[in-house]
Amino acid sequence: MKNKVYIKKSGIKNAGRGVYASVDIKKGEVIEVCPILIFSDKDDKLIMKTRLQNYVYEYTKNCTLFALGYGSLYNHLNDPNAKYELLEHEGMPEGNSELYFTAIKPIKKNEEIFINYGISYDEKYKPRR
Repeated sequence: MKNKVYIKKSGIKNAGRGVYASVDIKKGEVIEVCPILIFSDKDDKLIMKTRLQNYVYEYTKNCTLFALGYGSLYNHLNDPNAKYELLEHEGMPEGNSELYFTAIKPIKKNEEIFINYGISYDEKYKPRR
């Protein structure tokens, strides 16, 4: 699979790095396939005390997963241009599972790619009144 993405400073203030399209990407096109690492409950408690907490996905109530490749660097937007989907294959989930990142809108070359982290992210980070 040709590398369709690259990393540079995000257009979102204080977001750090972001993932950008290196080519035009069509709606429905797979952007990246990322192998994953699943962290146990014990590991998860330690990770949540480090900077890695900003780069993991919720897998179950007590476990998180880390996406290799650029998978843990996509930034959040409520109206994203991409989605992610966990594909679990036969056998141990970690050994064979991958996160697929797919365009849900056309994405232009050099445009930042965003996913929606989900309702738990919105609840955790929504502005307090």
